Amino acid sequence: MTSADDLGSPAELAARLGFTLDTAQVEAMREAVAVAEPATARLRVRPVPAADADPARGDAWLRPDLPAGRDSRDIGSHRPVGAPSVAEALARLEKVHAELNCTIEFLHERATAMAAESGRRIADGTARPLEGVPFAVKDVIDVSGVRTTAASRTRRAAPPALESATVVARLEAAGAIPISKDATTEFAVGGPHPPLTGACRNPWDPQRWAGGSSTGTAAAVASRAVPFGLGTDVGGSIRLPAAWCGLTGLKPTAGAIPRTGVVPLSWTTETVGPIARDARTIALLFALLRGPDGRDPRVGELPPFTPEENPADLRGLRIAVPGGYLTELCDASVRDGVTHLVDVLVDAGAEIVPGEIPSAEQALPIGYQLVFAEAASLHRIDADRWSEYDPVTVRRISQGITTPALDHLRALQFRVELQAELDAVFAGADLIVVPTTPATAPRLPDCTVRIDGEEYPLYAAQSRSTMLGNLTGAPGLALPTGFAPDGCPVSAQLIAPPHHEAVALRAAQLFQDRTEHHLRTPPMVERPGSPPR
Repeated sequence: MTSADDLGSPAELAARLGFTLDTAQVEAMREAVAVAEPATARLRVRPVPAADADPARGDAWLRPDLPAGRDSRDIGSHRPVGAPSVAEALARLEKVHAELNCTIEFLHERATAMAAESGRRIADGTARPLEGVPFAVKDVIDVSGVRTTAASRTRRAAPPALESATVVARLEAAGAIPISKDATTEFAVGGPHPPLTGACRNPWDPQRWAGGSSTGTAAAVASRAVPFGLGTDVGGSIRLPAAWCGLTGLKPTAGAIPRTGVVPLSWTTETVGPIARDARTIALLFALLRGPDGRDPRVGELPPFTPEENPADLRGLRIAVPGGYLTELCDASVRDGVTHLVDVLVDAGAEIVPGEIPSAEQALPIGYQLVFAEAASLHRIDADRWSEYDPVTVRRISQGITTPALDHLRALQFRVELQAELDAVFAGADLIVVPTTPATAPRLPDCTVRIDGEEYPLYAAQSRSTMLGNLTGAPGLALPTGFAPDGCPVSAQLIAPPHHEAVALRAAQLFQDRTEHHLRTPPMVERPGSPPR
């Protein structure tokens, strides 16, 4: 095992593997490894029976337990209400970007040409379900004819993508029109201040961060420039900015939505999903985005997706509300939001049942161990350009250089153990309700979060519950549950069994039918000269 106390060994190991790190980078790696070591050490002494040791069991858990079939949902009548025209959306987004720094590239020419085609379709009666509706795209997702920078200086001169990612192509086939490539942390793993673009600010308070890594997409949607956008999620990167910007965001079951055409980061934990104002729009988008494309090897045939349109009640729904690690470091306003959500669901007929996740505390460090090892492997091809990377990117993914194969395999085995703990909860519950993130949006420039008046480092707090879904592959839906005294949104997350997104969406739709948190708009939207709702 590489010693965290030996500064020379990490440097020698990195060099042997083809990475050239300077003294500061090696020191940062050593410190990061030292922080992660306790969780890894605890796993090493936990024996794994030989019959249970195959990490492939983790993928088996994600296979649908229902027969494949066609979606029965009629999406034709579910166009997002109040969607602006492409021209209006571009104008709004330019104003929003001037204040929040949320956009890497505006797609004026491409979007305007597509809008003209949509106008012809509407005129001749061949309009598609999302005809002419503008949307935003995180800049790790390809749009044909447009460069994908991943917010990295190493890709600022990248050639245009030859084809759109599957998720973009599917929305375009439904008539929707991408208008922007949005700000992200570098390669969706770097710090809040990517050197290429700088930080993306939060529409509820521009002195705060919008969250990462789907940061610009969330800011654009929350500012009402577009009705929805596409993000990616490796450790909470859809749900965290959704939470901090007062939005609804879905990390789907791993293997539900193809990742073809997305700059990869972690094949074990990464998913693609939608961010929108409300759960009904999320359900519409999920219906359009899911299913195999013949290219992403993790996406196979799926059971039909048929969410309930207007749930009158939630009788028969069982919800578990675990405590312990998932709530012990959590601001009172966030806990109040979770209680509020649970109260509304119970008032609608849901039942609270017991359910705890004993190993929840280890999900975050072990999940990141997998992410960083896979990211280091992926970025090895550009190892000679790491000097141009965001230092935070290098510090985080360089941890993966020191991960021995035995520890990597043990982490994959832990994934299976954590899935078994979720199975134990789901044996008596249909949904798990937890805080999405422990605090309101981080304050710039250092991005600390404040929990009951005390400040904590961003990475020590932000993904305490979200990594559960990434490591296991279970779906998670973040939704706004109110506002803290500081005026910023708070959020809760609904975790469902694999391929049961419809259960979470049903509960979220009912909650949003009975509350108005998702309808609130940031103060910047209401100011004179700002983008209208």
